[in-house]
Amino acid sequence: MAIRKFRESFKWLIWLVAIAFVAWLGLELGANILNFNWTRTKPWQEGIVAEVGDYQLTVQEYDAAVQKAIAETLAVRGVEALSPEEEEAIRDAVFYQLVDMIRWKKLADKYGIRLSDKAILTIIAMFPPPEIMRDTTFNRNGQFNYQLYLQVLNDKRYAPIFAAYERELRRIIPVEITRALFVKLPATSRYEMWKEYERDNTKYGFSFVNLVYSQIPDTPTGVSEEDLKRFYKEHREKFKKPPRADLYIVRVDKVPLKADSLQAQELVESALEEAKLNWEGAVKAYSEDPRTKDTGGDLGWFAVDDPNLPPEIRQALSDADSGAVLGPFLFPFGWDIVKVLEIDTATDSVRLAHILITVKTSYQSRQQIRDSLIKFLEEARKLKDNKAFLELAKRYGFRVDSTGLFSLAEGFVPFVGPDRALISWIKRSKVGAVSDIIYRPQFYMVAKLIDKREAGVPPYEEVKEDVKREYVLNFKRGKGLELMREIKGKLESGVPLDSLEAMYSSYRVSVGTADSASVNTFVRGLVAKDLFFSLLGRVKPGGWRGPYDYENGAYLLFKRYEVPVSKEEFDAKFATLLPQKQQQVAMKFIGGFAKELEELFPLKDYRGYIY
Repeated sequence: MAIRKFRESFKWLIWLVAIAFVAWLGLELGANILNFNWTRTKPWQEGIVAEVGDYQLTVQEYDAAVQKAIAETLAVRGVEALSPEEEEAIRDAVFYQLVDMIRWKKLADKYGIRLSDKAILTIIAMFPPPEIMRDTTFNRNGQFNYQLYLQVLNDKRYAPIFAAYERELRRIIPVEITRALFVKLPATSRYEMWKEYERDNTKYGFSFVNLVYSQIPDTPTGVSEEDLKRFYKEHREKFKKPPRADLYIVRVDKVPLKADSLQAQELVESALEEAKLNWEGAVKAYSEDPRTKDTGGDLGWFAVDDPNLPPEIRQALSDADSGAVLGPFLFPFGWDIVKVLEIDTATDSVRLAHILITVKTSYQSRQQIRDSLIKFLEEARKLKDNKAFLELAKRYGFRVDSTGLFSLAEGFVPFVGPDRALISWIKRSKVGAVSDIIYRPQFYMVAKLIDKREAGVPPYEEVKEDVKREYVLNFKRGKGLELMREIKGKLESGVPLDSLEAMYSSYRVSVGTADSASVNTFVRGLVAKDLFFSLLGRVKPGGWRGPYDYENGAYLLFKRYEVPVSKEEFDAKFATLLPQKQQQVAMKFIGGFAKELEELFPLKDYRGYIY
């Protein structure tokens, strides 16, 4: 019976294997016949610059926005070209503007905020496209004629303009409506605004004594390991850490390669020949210094021994005549050709002009750098241990920096700067993960996650040094409060306030006095101002109060008088204060909501593989 059951089961197993084999064979043959590649292409290989949630930003869309921004910048500045650094900065700014717009558009779609066809037609009828507004054929008597515009609404010749305008309206207006809806929060109540106004504008006359605990020279003696462990156990919350991570950062600058230098050198040689024949023409044709390009390269007068002149140029000037063309000179910023315009022998000074030609990193050089990084990535992702990763980077000639454990709550990455997209990658990645190529205007970067810690209280051994510092500070806090009670007694017995700094110089006690001061007034020696003025608002005038303990020290204060602000003054200003307050609340909300948008529609940036 058992054997028969086994045979029946075995038959089914044979059939399943056969079916699977035939299916695989069919796919394999089909793939070969169709010459189909089952290897999944990468997003950047399909012309995708970035993914924002499930939205794919294409090279065409991104480049069009960049070119538009560059054209607008050129028109505003009235120049013919921008420096490579300026173009890179524009590319970066446009990228994040598009990402922000896409996120808000996705949010608008999520909540069903979109324009109907009727709304679009109404907007187009009421607000002509910018291209038509700029078209002088619609002007009469020097002004835009609305009736002429209405006549072309159905003119097929203008269809491309209206189609582009409609796309822009459908893209932007739902975003603006969504932003407006999200920031239309309940306004701060009139009472809360009054209390804030009262706090900020009430004037006080006061004196104070301030002692910073860390300045106390006394330290505890005979502290044992058991003492520290007991303190750690009793004050665990003091040692709580936010989520943290440690990265290896491989950064590769977009520096010119040898081919770029040779290409620039050829350009310099041509410029030098032209400069000797036609200096003005050579400046206009070759110089990349926007400050002097339109003035014949004129740099002004210099003393022959001026230390601001590079030594190579000073040396060449020693036997140069007026009109001499010197160089080319190679400096970190590029090649320089210099002309002596005039010589004043009486003052031993010269008037110089120059042609600046920078060595640029070509697209081919950037591609070569990227190709090198891509090969590095392919190998790095196969490695298991950190030592092998470091050795691989060294073999490629890449420098590696270690961030050390840093907080993910701040949004700031050491060696990188503010980068919430990188923080987001860290949060969703496992230890050992290697990032894609990260694009920056001046460099490419790759990160490896070598350690990751969740929020919480670390083990004692990990925060032992922190425990020691807190233990000492806690000891000094006790000493400080005792000392401040002693000082208070002396003040109450008539010891002059201005004698305390000298009397307690070893503790660096600071004292101060102010008249008609508010929370926004600078007062020397005053720290933790919000707490200090909050205390002033609660105590009665006359007599020394305290000591009041704050995070790093303690205060004694003497309130001499208070000049309250009138409710009538606030009521008179309320109409002006309200929109300011609403704007503050809206900006604060938008800033805080940006983080939620990033988590809702995460960014995958592929620029490092394309540009």
